[in-house]
Amino acid sequence: MQHSAAVCQLDPAQNGSVGAFTTPAGDTAAAELRASGPAPAPAFSLVRGQDQDVLHTASRRCEPRDWLVALDWMIFEAKLHPKANRTTARVAMDLSSRMDYRRGIVLYRLVETAATLELDVATVKRHVSYLREMGALVWLQHGSKRNLRLPGRKYTATATVYGAVVPPAYDAAKGYRLRGEGYEAKVIGRTEAARQRAVDEGVDNSRAKKAGRRLAPPSRGGSHDVPVAEVGGNEKATRGARASKITPPRKSTLGHTVTARLYQAADRLARTLRPLHTWTQRARISELSWVLVDKLAEGATEEQVDVWLREISPSVTTGFDWRPSRPHAYIASQLVQERELRRGDEQLQQDWAAATAPNAQFAAAVQETRTRQSTDEDVEDVGGLEGLDAETRDQMRIDAWSAYQYDKNPELVLATYEVLGPVAAAALYGEELVDGCLRLRANANNPHIRYH
Repeated sequence: MQHSAAVCQLDPAQNGSVGAFTTPAGDTAAAELRASGPAPAPAFSLVRGQDQDVLHTASRRCEPRDWLVALDWMIFEAKLHPKANRTTARVAMDLSSRMDYRRGIVLYRLVETAATLELDVATVKRHVSYLREMGALVWLQHGSKRNLRLPGRKYTATATVYGAVVPPAYDAAKGYRLRGEGYEAKVIGRTEAARQRAVDEGVDNSRAKKAGRRLAPPSRGGSHDVPVAEVGGNEKATRGARASKITPPRKSTLGHTVTARLYQAADRLARTLRPLHTWTQRARISELSWVLVDKLAEGATEEQVDVWLREISPSVTTGFDWRPSRPHAYIASQLVQERELRRGDEQLQQDWAAATAPNAQFAAAVQETRTRQSTDEDVEDVGGLEGLDAETRDQMRIDAWSAYQYDKNPELVLATYEVLGPVAAAALYGEELVDGCLRLRANANNPHIRYH
């Protein structure tokens, strides 16, 4: 049975002197092994249900090259799954060839995998399930064929994303010491018994090296971010203590004031969401958390930010599979674009609020002119602008330009054109605006022509 605390047992029938052991959270040994001789096969139960998900898995993350080494032990040596075989290894090798080289994240692509390996789709699905049941694959994102109904695209489904992991049984058998638990656990060394056994099996190790196999697959990144202990100090080496020491800049991308608490919340959000969005993998946690500060400052929840990242995904906005080399810069540009759109909408609302609607006499004159035109009666140029002062003329021009530019409404200009004639309309609004309104009316039914 898989446990969140990475509990694993050795088979007492194989070694009566070895009993059950556990790996509590923290810097502890994964197993206590015999000083010499081959490692006994640990008792193992297949991973089922929610334990195959990244949030509940007891397996730790692993890079693809070391993942294949661990799979060789799981499939052919320890035989953790009764149905796993060479076909399972072939499927795993195809997945590893497409994985992110550091984090072991890969898109499933069931149909393409089956075509590449010349296998049935059902066969690939079955062997991938064996990998999940061995604790070698976890779900980072569950795919769905349900249409997301994105604008401009007839059909868009959700892709399945897997992560490469190794189960606690492998770490126990190899004698690795772990820090942390579950998906974020790290290998920080080996037990004394495991090192002594490696020395005693030096001949076998040399033979394995000649065959091109690595003996000790480390987890991602090792323990490079563990601070050096300071003798006599009271400093804490926890993530929270390190985050509290961060002094971020005072202003975010959009100018929000950044406090330590807000930055820590963005840091946690970035660590949660980055595994779920493959196009953000090239961004460091610090870079991703910084551009997500603005969303938290605006009051967005974790679910809303998750949906927003899917909406601005490059594959959605560009229509093809493209991953930016600097994801945090791409996200910052999307934030700036959204701010400009909001400002444009606010300006449009202000312009319409300040616009002056035509009075009843003006509307009656327009209607009379249209009636005369329908009877083919010529409309002569008349005056009527001499009594307008400069302020009134300027306000009429602003109203006409706002209606034309923001709402594609040429009625104000066309009404003056029909009532007072083309000369008076050009003198009031300018020839450019008059010509644009005339063309807009002439092509009102043509959706392919735009003039601004």
